[in-house]
Amino acid sequence: MSWGRGTLVLDPRENGPRGYANGGFACGGLARFVRSAPVEVTLRAPVPVGVPLAVKARLGGGAELLLRQVRGQEVLAEAVPVDPFLAEPPYRPTPDEARAAWAAHPFRGLDLPLSDCVVCGAERLDGLRICFGPVPDHPELMASPFVVPEAFCGDRGELRIPAVWGALDCPSYPAEAVRRDRFALLGRLAADLRRPVLAGEELVAVGWTESVGNRSMRTASALLAGDEIVASARAVWVEAKPDAV
Repeated sequence: MSWGRGTLVLDPRENGPRGYANGGFACGGLARFVRSAPVEVTLRAPVPVGVPLAVKARLGGGAELLLRQVRGQEVLAEAVPVDPFLAEPPYRPTPDEARAAWAAHPFRGLDLPLSDCVVCGAERLDGLRICFGPVPDHPELMASPFVVPEAFCGDRGELRIPAVWGALDCPSYPAEAVRRDRFALLGRLAADLRRPVLAGEELVAVGWTESVGNRSMRTASALLAGDEIVASARAVWVEAKPDAV
């Protein structure tokens, strides 16, 4: 990802669905333009990679992500500051449980819209490798180990903010959608980052479902360093229509 004044360009390697940005990376990239934290981002449309996107300030300290078109502009995402929060997992998987969940990643070996995701794509050896899976006896949970790769860190060895958002995005994928064999897309993500995430840190990424509606599912996620919650997020996922998959 690169950015200038009022412009955001998302790296094509940091994709979610093929040809589009990973939702967490897109949200985190836009969140960088909001001065106060934490931030909540609502995605209005898939965010393309590799093209300049305009960022426009909003009243109240927020920001909009815009795609310039021949006729006007399309609003892709909206970011607003929110009150600080801490999402506490209902159960904290151990590192061994997270590794077992990673081995049971439900999408491994399948060709799906998110198979090449930079965060959870099982075959993406150049990604974050957060291949979440179920945690036995905790049907609402998904978990994965996360060893922070230096390639996604800045000069000070800190995981770049969009990558932290990406690491919180995919584990929040609703377990209910996996159980029902449904495909869901990220609609909203709010993240509260409590401290820098450092290259080489060994974390546990955990996500859980909080409520299920007709087509929407509210979830949350956290990055754990032992007993410490390094960062956490709240998300809304929307079940995709069959013709969108």
